[in-house]
Amino acid sequence: MAWADANIKRFSHTARVSLEACFRRVARELGLSSVTASFSRYSELKHTWSVSGHTIEYRISDYLVDAPEDVLESLAWYLLCRSRSMPCPDGRDARYLSFSRSKQFWSSVKDTYLRRSRNLALGPKGRHRDLKTVFDYVNSFYFSNRLKDPILAWTAESPRQRLGFYFEQLNLLAINSVFDSETVPRFVLEFVMFHELLHHVDAQSGRHRLRVHHTKSFKEQERAFRMYDEAECWLRRLARRGRQ
Repeated sequence: MAWADANIKRFSHTARVSLEACFRRVARELGLSSVTASFSRYSELKHTWSVSGHTIEYRISDYLVDAPEDVLESLAWYLLCRSRSMPCPDGRDARYLSFSRSKQFWSSVKDTYLRRSRNLALGPKGRHRDLKTVFDYVNSFYFSNRLKDPILAWTAESPRQRLGFYFEQLNLLAINSVFDSETVPRFVLEFVMFHELLHHVDAQSGRHRLRVHHTKSFKEQERAFRMYDEAECWLRRLARRGRQ
């Protein structure tokens, strides 16, 4: 058994009692009477809830099994308010949101996350393309070699879901395996990598605290790509193919 999962198992009882106490304490402040909360094994940092009669059951990602109690209480505020479609008062969800986005937290669960991410194939080499070669080119041509090498991976997902992603806290850059093909021009793969690295650069510059959405400003930055129109045309073609 891997250390991270063993650690989760060893501390689960104590942590679960603390977790449920946090949720019940917050529930009382919100006037809710019947709430349960427990840890569940998810591949991602996600939390779910379900309603049965008058009881709301919350299932919390076991990535947080060792989180401080104030983080769990903040999480309780965050989820209880979300599940009731209520605004969270006085920024009481801020502690959890800050903790869950911190590099310190993600470095502590990195091995577990990578092991559980079944769609990820770690390593730059695919069957036809090498992500390291593509990253080196994009980094040199568009970013003056100022970006440090990320963890590179291919992800097996429908291109309708996402074409790639950059996980800032782990410095993980994953590209959809649909681009690991000789039938898709390399410049299309370069564009997807450029797009994801733009999110990273904007976040690090301080222009955006969270992931940048595709605003007008962001789209203007994308147009710096040398074959922007051709790449967009290819992406629309791949999206249509994915719907068939």
